[in-house]
Amino acid sequence: MNKRDLIEKIAVENNITKVKAEAMVNAVFSTIVDELKSGEVVKVPKFGSFVVKTRKQRVAVIPNTEKRVLVPSYRIAGFRPAKNLKDQVK
Repeated sequence: MNKRDLIEKIAVENNITKVKAEAMVNAVFSTIVDELKSGEVVKVPKFGSFVVKTRKQRVAVIPNTEKRVLVPSYRIAGFRPAKNLKDQVK
């Protein structure tokens, strides 16, 4: 399922237009992104939590040249599924 399929399914299940469904989906996604940018955790009960993880600085080796390069620390988005979601997917 991609974003277009999700929008269509929401529109059909809720008897609304695709335009309204797309606005709702975009609002949810942009809110999650904004909260993660500010370092907040987004918890959705019985679904999971969107979190920001920080990867530590490390030294990597380029295989072709055996050259060592420093990879700086960076932040990455992560998702931790809730127990309820894990149980439903089994």
